[in-house]
Amino acid sequence: MTDLAKGDRTHARILDEAVELASINGLGALTIGPLAERLGLSKSGLFAHFRSKEALQVETLDRVAARFRDFVTEPVRTEPDKTRRLAVFFERWIAWLDRSGLSGGCPILAAAIEFDDVPGPVRDAAARHFGELHRLIVRFARAARPHGDVDAIAASVSGLAMSHLVRMRLLGEHRARAVTMRAFGALLAGA
Repeated sequence: MTDLAKGDRTHARILDEAVELASINGLGALTIGPLAERLGLSKSGLFAHFRSKEALQVETLDRVAARFRDFVTEPVRTEPDKTRRLAVFFERWIAWLDRSGLSGGCPILAAAIEFDDVPGPVRDAAARHFGELHRLIVRFARAARPHGDVDAIAASVSGLAMSHLVRMRLLGEHRARAVTMRAFGALLAGA
């Protein structure tokens, strides 16, 4: 086993723990000291992997985005009916928000709010990932409703997901998923 392979595994382990912490405490609270302590690493050892708090936060967002693609978007690509892809995507997105394997919420959605007015690389990374998500929703909306207002549909889909997240995680509504899925059905029926 080479040191490079060990370094890559350590880097991946750090990022997995960073994703977990960011899902609970928010990306802004993710710092090298507490993360190093939680992993049983020295601060200097962890710092060698990232060189800055911002670099750690950006790579954490990238790691979450990769997990999101694996859980949500990649399985949608196998849906043969292009008009159903938006519905399958939304179902998987809501499942991600409900049971993504994280103890807390989605760090990308949280960062979109937490860093929206904070210039810098973390905001840029959050904007990049959220922009990719928006473009994907627009593409699925165009296939689902070719003559519809795809921008309005995409905005509504994003709004429903955000509303679901707040109602489920913040308000603890046990019926949030059922209500969200009914609202999505009504959106598509009216689009």
